[in-house]
Amino acid sequence: MNHKLALGTVQFGVPYGISNVSGQTDVEEVKKILALAQKNGISNIDTAAVYGNSELALGQAIAGFNRADFKIVTKSPHFNSNVITNHEVSLLRTTFGQSLKDLGLERVDGVLIHRCDDLFVEDGYKIFRELESLKAQGRVKKIGVSVYNSQQIARVLNEFSIDLIQLPVNILDQRLIEDGSLERLRERGVEIHARSVFLQGLLLMPVESISPWFNPILPRINRFHDLAKEMELSPLQLALGFVNALKQVDRVVVGVNNVNQLQEILEAANASVNVLQYQELSVQDSMFINPGNWQV
Repeated sequence: MNHKLALGTVQFGVPYGISNVSGQTDVEEVKKILALAQKNGISNIDTAAVYGNSELALGQAIAGFNRADFKIVTKSPHFNSNVITNHEVSLLRTTFGQSLKDLGLERVDGVLIHRCDDLFVEDGYKIFRELESLKAQGRVKKIGVSVYNSQQIARVLNEFSIDLIQLPVNILDQRLIEDGSLERLRERGVEIHARSVFLQGLLLMPVESISPWFNPILPRINRFHDLAKEMELSPLQLALGFVNALKQVDRVVVGVNNVNQLQEILEAANASVNVLQYQELSVQDSMFINPGNWQV
C-alpha cells in the first residue's frame, strides 16, 4: 500500500467544509469508516477537543476495535489569552484528561498546540512545559504544534523542541515547499502531518459551482482540472497524489463524511505524481489558500 493516509475527524463532531452537504457523521458511519481504515492500513487518526463531540463519537466507535491498532493525535483547547497563567495550564490539563476519557484511552500518540500563536504570548512556554510533563508521564508519545505559515514554523523551531507538526499543503498552496520549511522540519527530525490537501474540498468541487469570490484564482483552478484530464487522473487523484509524493510528508490527513468517500480516497491514493510538474499552479495569496480568510 503506497499511501501515508491519516484520518481527520472534524466531520465526526461538526458539519465542516465548503463542499460538505451531508452534515455531521453519525457513530454507526464512523464505525464503518474505522473498519475500512483498519483494513487498509490506516492507523493514524487526527482529532481535537474543539471539534464538537468528535472525540466522544470516536471513542464510542473505537470501543468495538482493538484500540491499540489506532494512533490518535489530539489538540489543545484555544486559549485566546494575552498571557498564559496557571489557569490556562490547568485548562490544558483538564481538557487533555477529558479527551482521554472521551476517547476511552489511557494515552495518545500525539498532542498538538492547536493555536500555535498561544505559545508566543507572555509566558506561552508554560503550555509547552505542560505538554512535556504529560510526555514524561507517558500519557502522550509525541508533542508539537499545528501551524499555518512559515513564520510560525521558524519561531517554533527556534524556541521549542517538537516531535510533530501539522501544516497545510496542497497543489495550490505550495508555500512551505517553496520556502524550504518542509525540508528544515525534516532535517530536524520532526514528523510532518499534512492537512488541507483538498483545500477544504475546493479542489474537488465542480468548477461551475465555485463561488465567484474565487475568481482571481479561477485560472489556476481551471488549469488544475485541465492537467488532471491530460494525465487521465481525477481531481481527487491529482490533489492527493501531489501531497502523497512529497518526500518530507509523513502523513496526509484526509477528512471524510462517510465510508464511500474513504473508499474513493483509498482508490485514488496510488496515483503517481511528479511534484515538480505542478509549480505553475502555486498560489501565493493567503486570502485564497487559507480558508480562515475566505469570504464565502
